[in-house]
Amino acid sequence: MRNLSIAAFTCAAFLQSAPVDKPVVWSAADIRWTDNPAMKGAQQAILWGDPTKGAYGALKRIPAGTVVAMHAHTNETRVVSVAGTMSFSLAGGPATDLGPQSYASIPGGVKHSATCKAASDCVYFETSTGAYDIKTP
Repeated sequence: MRNLSIAAFTCAAFLQSAPVDKPVVWSAADIRWTDNPAMKGAQQAILWGDPTKGAYGALKRIPAGTVVAMHAHTNETRVVSVAGTMSFSLAGGPATDLGPQSYASIPGGVKHSATCKAASDCVYFETSTGAYDIKTP
């Protein structure tokens, strides 16, 4: 539970920049998970914004063992790991294990890949300055 609390605190820092006109308080049971159209088997819970149109914040979950091939996004993406461990690589660089409480900030256009290690599903908080897209090499 400690890991989730720290991740929630870290996520709150991202939320400070988003204008809020009414309070939103959701327990874990209130979070609505849907299939992520960008990746078979993955799910997402949109917390604010609309990833198809602009800036957003979302929880994302990918199954253990999932390999996300080298790709880039148009806009800056920030990620905080909540559960599981992802082996994360920037193009041309070594892999880094990102377990709970880990953070990554990836500028638009930077190629990267990730693998959710087989021990458990990976859950992470993701926010972006613009609409979500995937550009493959």
